[in-house]
Amino acid sequence: MTTEAQSLLVFPGPPPAAPGADGLFEFPIAHNGSESSAAIGISAPGIDLAKKTVCIKVRMSTMGNTRKVSTAQIEADADKDLLRVSKQLVDSEELKAISRFDGEIRRFLYNVCLPFEIGIHLLPIAALQTVEQRLRQFAEDRRRLVDAFLAAYPSLCQEAAKRLRGLYNPADYPPVEDVAREFGFSWQYVSFGVPDQLKAISQEVWEQEREKAAERMAEASTEIQTILRESMARLVQHMADRLKEGPDGKPLRFKETTVSNLVEFLANFEFRNVTDDNELQTLVAQARELLHGVNADDLRTTGDLRTNVQHGIAVIAAQLDTMLTRTGGRKFRFNEED
Repeated sequence: MTTEAQSLLVFPGPPPAAPGADGLFEFPIAHNGSESSAAIGISAPGIDLAKKTVCIKVRMSTMGNTRKVSTAQIEADADKDLLRVSKQLVDSEELKAISRFDGEIRRFLYNVCLPFEIGIHLLPIAALQTVEQRLRQFAEDRRRLVDAFLAAYPSLCQEAAKRLRGLYNPADYPPVEDVAREFGFSWQYVSFGVPDQLKAISQEVWEQEREKAAERMAEASTEIQTILRESMARLVQHMADRLKEGPDGKPLRFKETTVSNLVEFLANFEFRNVTDDNELQTLVAQARELLHGVNADDLRTTGDLRTNVQHGIAVIAAQLDTMLTRTGGRKFRFNEED
């Protein structure tokens, strides 16, 4: 674990308040049964980012559904030292539904929050209440899906015994109450800073870690601006490509998500624009005006509207391309899918 990750302080209750005008976070630190207040400074340019966001860490766990199979149990015309064989424990639509739902949760976080570290998102304070309510609803809905799987689990084990035959191992199938403990969904609000008690141990180390935290927030500010530009450029370019004519001279077909994904990005941009990117804000406003009241069916059936949107989107795509050329690429991985 890196030092920066170690400096993440967990808040079991509501998230900490935003820092004051001087860029200092104040939060309670338990010490020998008492609480004291510590102030952690985050210097510019990361100070603006620190004022407008709070870190949120989301954990999701599920039952592992594969096991390795000994190659001694497999007949193959090959060198078995080169083989890696696994089996699926249960063939369960209920378990697949949980996996799809977890993907929906990740997409929600990706679309509303901002990238920071793997497993940690920067949540704009303006969206905090909305995200908290949505996560609570996700937790209830996921619990129902897990309950449905646990109810089906005994019969799924019996079916697995019939289908796996010689590869069936009863030890792979623990009691349902043990399986239930493998499913989890939780989230925590954390603050990116340096524990103030470190100062009492070593002033030098405290100063070093304080500088690291400030530098990382400044880096994050730059990277967030880049990834928002990249995200919009990708969505806009995809729409521009799908609005072109095909080799046969007929309009290309495109999905509803070609429009809805871009519209969602534009709708969420106001509170996600924590770096005050005025250039991108201008293009977002242009795209909103261009797509106001427009849906996928309109673009499929209305020639003049399609032509107008095609031209406008192409202009925006070209402007985004020049912005990305100036800023360059990203340095950091922000999520597991990068």
